Amino acid sequence: MIVTLPVKIKFLILKNIFLYIIFFCLPMILAAQKTATEVIGSVSFKTSKNIYVRFSNTESLKVGDTLTWKKEGSIYKSLVVRQKSSTSCVTENLQSNDPDIGQEVIFEMPVIIRKEEKIPDIPPVVPDIDPVPVVSVLDTIQENPKDKNPLKKQVTNGRLTFSTNASVNPDNKNNFQRIRASVALNIQNIHKSDFSFQTYLTYRHRYGVDQSTSDFYDDFKVINMAVLYQPNQKFNVWLGRKNNNNIANLGAIDGIQGEYHWNKYSLGTFIGTRPDFTNFTFNAKLPQIGLYIVRNDTGKKGNAQTSLAIAEQQNDFKTDRRFLYFQHNNNLVKNLSLFFSSELDLYKKINGEVSNKPQLTSIYSSLRYRVRKNLSVSFSYDNRRNVIYYESYQTFIDQLLAQETRQGLRLQAQYSPFPWVNINASAFYRYQGDKPDPTKNYVGNLNFSRALRKSTNVSLSYNHMLSYYFKGNIIGARISDHFMKGKLNAEIQYRNVNYAFFNSESTLLQHIFGINFSMNLLKNTTLMCSYEGTMEPSKIWHRYFITISQRFKN
Repeated sequence: MIVTLPVKIKFLILKNIFLYIIFFCLPMILAAQKTATEVIGSVSFKTSKNIYVRFSNTESLKVGDTLTWKKEGSIYKSLVVRQKSSTSCVTENLQSNDPDIGQEVIFEMPVIIRKEEKIPDIPPVVPDIDPVPVVSVLDTIQENPKDKNPLKKQVTNGRLTFSTNASVNPDNKNNFQRIRASVALNIQNIHKSDFSFQTYLTYRHRYGVDQSTSDFYDDFKVINMAVLYQPNQKFNVWLGRKNNNNIANLGAIDGIQGEYHWNKYSLGTFIGTRPDFTNFTFNAKLPQIGLYIVRNDTGKKGNAQTSLAIAEQQNDFKTDRRFLYFQHNNNLVKNLSLFFSSELDLYKKINGEVSNKPQLTSIYSSLRYRVRKNLSVSFSYDNRRNVIYYESYQTFIDQLLAQETRQGLRLQAQYSPFPWVNINASAFYRYQGDKPDPTKNYVGNLNFSRALRKSTNVSLSYNHMLSYYFKGNIIGARISDHFMKGKLNAEIQYRNVNYAFFNSESTLLQHIFGINFSMNLLKNTTLMCSYEGTMEPSKIWHRYFITISQRFKN
């Protein structure tokens, strides 16, 4: 028997179902919606190959993630994470523009936020039988004898580059052609082990000039070649030639470097040798040893890193240099970035007389403040004396001591009145020795994005230089664009150079035209070509540059 309900009762039932969905199901759906959370870090160090970014922690990041940064009104999503530790990442920049040290870097992390459910306090029920042991997937994998360490995945990436450039002069004088090849390879967690390997090799040779006095190692350089042993996040050891980011001023170190992390501190040491200062080869007669400590602090607005190191460098086991190094990088205050470094020499030997009286060798500081979203100002001060190795530079000590301290000041401001307009102005002053007047350099840049179309950028520049022996101006313009969905990038530029020299009536007048383009031939293959022609009243000469780069990974 089928019972037909009245229309009014049907309406009430449907209404109650609808209200139930609104008040019970909808909040549950909204509570689990997907949002984006930002993890903010800053650039702490840069090399020709990688950019190092420091975070409060890197638990949310993984190798292959892409980081975002902003410069001159443009947003770049170009820093790809290649390696990471508990508080920092090694990234590779896929763009030609690089962020500055202290630059804010953002990782947009998608997370799922769920509404907390209150669980009533119910006493646990003890079963009458033994529970079945729960074996996690991780435990099962770890028991597999064929997979010794499933948490460490081997990651291989690298780049092979070949380039050639040449200068062709009308009088056939000083013509040359240069070739350069480089290979960079990084293998992380070899066969899922605690060992990693990285290397960076270069070879360059110049044709058209006399090189009868040079040998193979004047052209071939081992910039980096080292093996890493890292059993956990707290301890690591490097063996080979390696630059240490915490004591980067020392340059390459041939030997053993160890580092231990606990809480906010990292304690490190190294023992080995310096590369030969003539051809960068291994030299066992240049031993060095040192110790350093690093403190990392994290706040709501950013982070800070402080490093203190002491090192002794020798030549034939005689003290060449002994010094202290201090470095501080701070982004704890909102919109403010501070960097400071200093070296203090602790050893001096002149005419056989040794002195351990401390002497300030260098000070470098930079301060950048973001006044508003579209306005930032920066200031830097550089004060350096000549670094003297008292055993290696014995024949040049008097000459180096006679040269006075070099000092430099730089002021810079960046303003974006509109999203598509960026203005950059800077002034640089350099004082050296007993020169009556400082060298002055004033630079202004005006950049327009979306000038002709959305992807077109136009830049105008002006540079005025004044020193004790010349003054001059450089006026330039550049237009760039990309085509074929970003696979082809093209640029045209022009510069006008006009110098006048005080001690003579001669002048330097040049018109410089340039064109360059880069093209992604394949997914990981890039071709870059550029040409530059310089015209003077009496002659014209030409230069070209061609590079092909092949990236590979896993």
